[in-house]
Amino acid sequence: MATIADLLSSSSKENLMSTIKRGDVVRMRLTEEEGITPKNEGDSSRNKYFIVLGKTADDQIIGFVVINTNINVNLSEVLKRLHYPLTAEKYPFLEKTRYVNCGTLKQISLSNFSNRHCSIFGTIDEEDLRLITNALASSPIESKKKLRKFGLLVGNKKSG
Repeated sequence: MATIADLLSSSSKENLMSTIKRGDVVRMRLTEEEGITPKNEGDSSRNKYFIVLGKTADDQIIGFVVINTNINVNLSEVLKRLHYPLTAEKYPFLEKTRYVNCGTLKQISLSNFSNRHCSIFGTIDEEDLRLITNALASSPIESKKKLRKFGLLVGNKKSG
């Protein structure tokens, strides 16, 4: 596990964005600005694992999907089915089976990303990334425009 500080030799934001790549599993404190609801009253953020799926063309925003411990029982059946399991056998750094929420693509700006402590725990393999991206592209609540913004759709064709 490497922290972002460990990976940055010059502390430059350009270096940060070239360090973070598609498939990286990152853990950091996320806020409502990134679409994450704090768990406890009075909290403004919570630690979450997420998978980097892409960056904007100008490298200023990272697109990601959240990894949850459980599937939220309050979601619609359609969105519950858009959770992709990642097993601890395949990804031991997760410690137990967890579920990627492929219903919605989240985003974080470079400035927010670089100003928070985070760690890269590992990388998701290409086959799982392809299946996660395809599930995300089929989400009824995710826009094609947003998927294209992060290079996840090219024209009408799914990438991955």
